[in-house]
Amino acid sequence: MTARQLIAPFLAVFAVNVCATFGYGFYLVFRSAQPPARAGRPPRLPALTTAELRARLQEAEQSLKAGKVEQAILAYRRILAHVPSAEAQLGLAEAELRAGREPLAAREFERVLELDERNPTALRQLGRIGAREPRTWIDAEERYRAYLALRPDDAEARLALARLLAWQGKAAAAVEMFSDRRVQARMGLEDRRSYALALAATGRAREAEVLIRQLLAAHPGDHDLEAQLAGIYASRGDWKDAVPLYRSLVQRRPQDPRLQLAYGHGLAALGEASAAVGPLGAAARAMPANADAGLAYARALRAAGDADSAAREFERVMPLQADSAAAHREFGDLLMERRDYREAEKRYRAALDRGLRDVRLLVSLAGALDANGKPQEAVPLMEEAYARRPTPRLGFELAKLYQRVGRARDAARLLQRIERDSAQGDRGKE
Repeated sequence: MTARQLIAPFLAVFAVNVCATFGYGFYLVFRSAQPPARAGRPPRLPALTTAELRARLQEAEQSLKAGKVEQAILAYRRILAHVPSAEAQLGLAEAELRAGREPLAAREFERVLELDERNPTALRQLGRIGAREPRTWIDAEERYRAYLALRPDDAEARLALARLLAWQGKAAAAVEMFSDRRVQARMGLEDRRSYALALAATGRAREAEVLIRQLLAAHPGDHDLEAQLAGIYASRGDWKDAVPLYRSLVQRRPQDPRLQLAYGHGLAALGEASAAVGPLGAAARAMPANADAGLAYARALRAAGDADSAAREFERVMPLQADSAAAHREFGDLLMERRDYREAEKRYRAALDRGLRDVRLLVSLAGALDANGKPQEAVPLMEEAYARRPTPRLGFELAKLYQRVGRARDAARLLQRIERDSAQGDRGKE
């Protein structure tokens, strides 16, 4: 046998292998291009007649009523293998719910809506199941609203939605639901509590106060209700009633800086600055970035006579109040008391630069400039202040400034004017 005769069979076998390989490759490409079959969705069996469907549904329902839950589930699944029945799907969902498998039941109720998007039972059950977990509250709210659009007279569902809205902090919407008389007739203690807190959150303080008082009379010691009632008192400046409540709350929760701050504000408002220093200091230390706490603490220290500590606290908190003209002026007043006229001038100028230009600030800045050896700069400020409010006291201060800068004639004329105006005022009284 020649070499050519040996090579010919080898080439033939090689060609067959190449063709087979490429053929199998093309087959795999073709298979991968086809859509995969849906998992868990076997091919539909032959459809049932109406009579067969009705009989099977009745059989499954009887099993469910008899407490044979798993048997009912199997029956409903067999029906669904033949026909996409919303009734069978709903029965399956309720059976899974009866079996205690809520997550699975929720998926089955969702499938009911795929077949019947306005099915009230599925919507209500999905709302109820979704309300159990904070992560599904938004979906549950949507389901309840859709259900109530179909069944607006269902007071129980309205109450459930009101609770859901309150849990989400949607106070205005919760109040609207809770206010329905049919809903109120079904409200329990926790519902009334949520309603009271929602009323307070929406600014309906009078209604909230009445309800909170009733609830605390029956169930004293509720921290949230007491805090809300204290807040209502504080909002209208009724610190005599607010402070005892805040004192009780702070004793029970001394680590709560918000309560410490509110309590300190109340004590300061009642003129008890020394007592306010403790709680306000605790609040400022616990919330170093809270400008309100820092300023309140600095004011209490100043009112209690500890000017040095007050100045340090003002210095610490001023970066948080850099745009507050009132805070700059207040700090300037403290610095004037400490005779730190240079720093006081800076603070008063900062207040002026931020748009504050009342008589009090003009007089304060003029005083700081005069004390800092700058009477010439103080004169125009005092002149503006006197022009706005021509009182004898301001007139005398301006006259003294005139004397300091060598404007004796202006000082004399001003004093004559003050004397003349005073005399005219006395004659007018006669």
